[in-house]
Order: sequence, then C-alpha cells, then structure tokens
Amino acid sequence: MEDYKNKRFYRNLIQLIFFVIFIFLAFTGRTQLWLGIFSIGLLISIIWGRFYCGWICPINSVIKFKNWIYNKLNLKVGKTPNFLKHYWFRWFILIFLIFTMIISRRNDIQLNILLYFLIAGFIFSLFFDEELWHKYLCPYGALLSLTDKTNNKKMVIDQQKCETCGLCMQVCPNNIISISNEQKFIENEECLYCYKCQDVCKADAISYKTVK
Repeated sequence: MEDYKNKRFYRNLIQLIFFVIFIFLAFTGRTQLWLGIFSIGLLISIIWGRFYCGWICPINSVIKFKNWIYNKLNLKVGKTPNFLKHYWFRWFILIFLIFTMIISRRNDIQLNILLYFLIAGFIFSLFFDEELWHKYLCPYGALLSLTDKTNNKKMVIDQQKCETCGLCMQVCPNNIISISNEQKFIENEECLYCYKCQDVCKADAISYKTVK
C-alpha cells in the first residue's frame, strides 16, 4: 500500500508538470513541440511499456480530474457502445490527424489540433467509460499498442496467489483484465500502468516485472 501511495504521488506530480507544459505550449502556439515528448514516450514504451499514457498524457490528466469530480458527486457514465468497440477507429483518427497536420502546415494554417483532441477526449469521458478513449479512439494509443509489444516489462498476475476476487477488474480504467479458464490475464498492450490493480490486490498477486 505504501509503495502504491508513493507511485501515486509521483505519478500525479509528473502528470501535473506535463499538463502545465502542454497548456503552455497550446496557448503559445507551439504544440508541435509536444510531438517530441510523445516521440520520447514511444521510445520508452519499447522498453518499459505505455508509461506515456498513465504518467504524461494530458488527456488522461483531465479524465482523472473528471473522475474525481464524478466520484464526489456520485455520478455515473455509460458503458462503451458496442458499435464503437473497434480498434480501426483509432487508426482512422491517426491518419486523419497526420493528414490534417500536413495540410495545415503546407497552407500555413495555425490549428491547435492537439488541444482539440484533449477537449474531445474530455467530452467523451463525460458520458462514457474512459476505455472508449484509451482503447478505441486515441490515435496515440494506436501507436503505443504496437511499440508496447516489444518490451518485456509487464504487469503480471501470479496465478498461484490470485484469489479470483475480481477487485482488479473493477478498478481497471481500461477494462483489460479478463478471465480465461479461471485464470486472470492483463492485456498489457493496452495497459496504462496506473497500478490501481496492484493496489487493490489483497493477495499481492500483481506486479510489474520482466517476463520472458
């Protein structure tokens, strides 16, 4: 528990710092510099996983703030509609994003595209589970899900310790923990590395470690 509190503190601090940086870049018309930060996040994911999503992403930061307000007011959101549960959506959005950035640059049009995406992610989170954005709509997530496949550092469930209580499945913001043959598995390519599953596991069965 103490280890998770430390992780949560540092994660919140890092998210706040990068959110301030993002807002500064957005309102000074230099959001293209954020692509450099994202590129670093891609490189990190090759070795350590999608820490960009859980520790840096400004969209995740505003979603977390929304979740905090909703929890205080006891407000609920809807489940992700089945017709939107297709991974090709985010690839289409990624292509659209790249195309728009190229056209705007060629025509010397100033578009704060990344800020628009932050607003879009926030709006979707007001009405639906955050997995809708993280798994099916986020263009960054599309790329990170590929680079994450190469790393051998994963969130792993010790099947011998696991009591199949289901708490980890309840708190996972991306709904990526599933059961097969009475064993739980984490879909690490979509993991945000928020460590919520590890925190609620009373059996201490979940850890971030190197896998072969």
